[in-house]
Parts: sequence; structure tokens; C-alpha cells
Amino acid sequence: MLVVDLNVTLMDLSYPVTRKLTVPEQIRLTDLHLVLQAAMGWENEHLYDFTCGSRRSMHRWAVSDSDWASEFDHKLKTGTLADILAVMGKQKSFTYTYDMGDSWEHELRPSAPRAAEAGFALLEAVGTCPPEDSGGAPGFSYMLECLDDPAHENHEEFLEWMGDEPFDRNADLAVLAERVAFAARKLAKRYKS
Repeated sequence: MLVVDLNVTLMDLSYPVTRKLTVPEQIRLTDLHLVLQAAMGWENEHLYDFTCGSRRSMHRWAVSDSDWASEFDHKLKTGTLADILAVMGKQKSFTYTYDMGDSWEHELRPSAPRAAEAGFALLEAVGTCPPEDSGGAPGFSYMLECLDDPAHENHEEFLEWMGDEPFDRNADLAVLAERVAFAARKLAKRYKS
């Protein structure tokens, strides 16, 4: 089986949120989305797309009947990581955007495909992804500002919204790796070596 290592960076945050994972080169983009959700710690509640290229030669894989569709869309359900790799050319990365309202942009830097026996693994995890529906990078930055300052007028409101727990910016690799392993078990029949 050919696999690709993906270095994933959640963009525009005040602290690093990165993942390194291995996936099959032929993974469907709908399945890659599920693996990314597991690796990042998202809850799979929103629309998403994958894009690469420049404004003049944009390639986009998205749900074709969404409000966000454009003439650059490829079919998300039939697209694969190999399809993205084929159109990347000299580009070093492509983008996965989760939640079109909050617009959480993830930069994905793929390695060259290589042979491997196992198709899925979470190798590294740094930083906790923001909670769902926290307003994108600007809203989440404001939330952290409020949480970090007990004297802020909105401190208690955000603390209650977070369940009265301080926001832990450290990723729990073991928990995230188990989430990826669970997703991999569900997808195993599609990606046998």
C-alpha cells in the first residue's frame, strides 16, 4: 500500500496546533475529512472543503450542492488524496477548511507517497484545537483573552461556556491517536494493503 505523511497546521492561532499523520494515498477525501476530524479533535458538525492552486488555477473539492459551490469544484465524494497530489504541481501544500462560517483553515503538507504495511497513524500532536462554534480565529482569540484575564468582564461567561474548566492548550496524543485508530478501524475494509 502507498501511504502519505501529512503535516497539518491549523492556521492563524496564537499558539501552535499541528499534527503529523499517515494515510493511504488513495483515501477518499470524505474519509480523509473523518481522519482529520479525529486527529484534530473536531466534532464533525460543519461543512468542509479541500483546495489547492492559485486564483487562476484553483482546484476545489466540495459538496457540489452547498451554498459555497463554485465553478472550480470537483466532486468531494469521488475525490481522493491522490487526485489532489496529481494537481498540486510544484505547490508544497493544500488547504482543508472546516466550518465555512468559522473558516478553520488547515495547511496540509504531504510527503511523497511511500510503501508501508499500515495505512493510518497519528504520529505527532501539538496543541488543542479550539472548541466548535468559537467564532473562528478572531473569536477564539478574544475568548482566550477573556479566559486568561480573571478581571475581564466576559471571563465568567466564557468559563461557564467551557464547562468551568480552564482551556488546556496541550494536545493529548494518546486520546487523539485512539480517535484516529477508531476511524481507521471503521475505514479498514476500504483500504486494505
